[in-house]
Amino acid sequence: MSNTTAINISAVTDALNSLHHELENRLHGIQADLSRGRSQDSQEQAQETENDEVLHALAADARGELTEIANALSRIRNGTYGVCAACGVAIRPDRLAAYPMAVRCVECANA
Repeated sequence: MSNTTAINISAVTDALNSLHHELENRLHGIQADLSRGRSQDSQEQAQETENDEVLHALAADARGELTEIANALSRIRNGTYGVCAACGVAIRPDRLAAYPMAVRCVECANA
């Protein structure tokens, strides 16, 4: 039995698509917050600047995760999902269940 038959590819695809949609919505909300007007109060402007830095970091994280999801979906389509990119062995289903975007087995990820 191959690794991909040990996991439910349809369920993984659905979960990845759902997470992708959630992250796109989050990113849209962050972008809306970043495009809002600025307060006239200098103290509030300082707080808004700090908040914007956090929002920029959150947006970068979301974009990175969206890329990982797109790559995982691509691996599903081309039949390489669940195969370690470093050593070529099957990634354990419990690792994929915990982190469906994994590209490396636990051993290679820890190396």
